[in-house]
Amino acid sequence: MITKTVCCAAVFCLAALGAVGQGATSSAPTEAPKNIIKIAPLAFVHGQLPFTVESRLGYERAIGERGSLMGSYSYLGTNYPFSFLGSVALSSAISTAFTAAGHPAIVWTETRIRTTGHRYQFQYRYYLSQQRRGLQGLYLAPHFSYAQAEYNISLKDFDVTRILKTTNRNYNLLFGYQRIVWRHLAAEAFTGLGYRDIQTKSYDENGAFLENMPNGSALKISSGFNLGWAF
Repeated sequence: MITKTVCCAAVFCLAALGAVGQGATSSAPTEAPKNIIKIAPLAFVHGQLPFTVESRLGYERAIGERGSLMGSYSYLGTNYPFSFLGSVALSSAISTAFTAAGHPAIVWTETRIRTTGHRYQFQYRYYLSQQRRGLQGLYLAPHFSYAQAEYNISLKDFDVTRILKTTNRNYNLLFGYQRIVWRHLAAEAFTGLGYRDIQTKSYDENGAFLENMPNGSALKISSGFNLGWAF
């Protein structure tokens, strides 16, 4: 929720950035940049999948006056604050289940959640504004995302380990706004809706398949904020 709020606020901030940067670029027009290398600062706080953070690197390339292609790669790692909260919730659920079954109450059982994975994204962007030069202005973008993550969950007191393997495919339509200020600094914010196909399988510590986990809602709400270097 915090990430989505920040992304929405960023849309309004970009207009102010553009006003500041216009004074620096209007006096000496240069050729519009055709390339942008990007990172996603908020992905370091929380990734697309639960209990993950993303180290993301993206690249956008103009393919016409108003079109571009963009792709990115992310390494998914453990989100330690969210993993701790998940461990607390899991421990509480285990304690409640044992009490309800008539067993002695468990005050606390140490749990650990560790995550590794990868994510790939591709999109075509069509810029709507005819007044902005280069990769700037409002845009619409069909977007595809594929993520794969492995969760290693261990209950130390019970000597139990479970492995969850998740694949997540998203098909979205994004709406965003991008500005380039001071000739090279690119900033953008976006949001959108789409379809999510997520599958999670559970395995024991020896890799034997146990069960399919619930898939959840197919509705995908996207939002994000990127910074980049244009050239």
